[in-house]
Amino acid sequence: MHGKTAAILFAVAFAGLVSGIARQTRGAGQMPAADQPLSGEEHAGLLAKGKELFLSRCARCHGENGAKPLKTGVPLSKRGLSGDVIAGAVNGRLRDGTNEERRAVTLYISSLMKTKDPEGKAGSKP
Repeated sequence: MHGKTAAILFAVAFAGLVSGIARQTRGAGQMPAADQPLSGEEHAGLLAKGKELFLSRCARCHGENGAKPLKTGVPLSKRGLSGDVIAGAVNGRLRDGTNEERRAVTLYISSLMKTKDPEGKAGSKP
């Protein structure tokens, strides 16, 4: 019985090891996380790609710069959404896109967000 228990433990440990290696291998070709810093050139390229995708997939309802009033409320650019909220919405709407495309659109929409000054007036993002 002792040999059978050892064999089962070995099989479970081996399966865990193989599973971990498979996860690492699968993730090796993926892009860096959205919060990972970008060089100036990478940022500009991703922002341009995001704008292009936004114009083709989102601007009809939101306007080119997110300032078009919506039937459901204030324009996108005046909602002051966090990067996480934007990423969640983009991931749902562009679920057929690549990680890079979703990251690019998230970056572009984030660049459109207006902030409020201490007096509560909307202003441009610094």
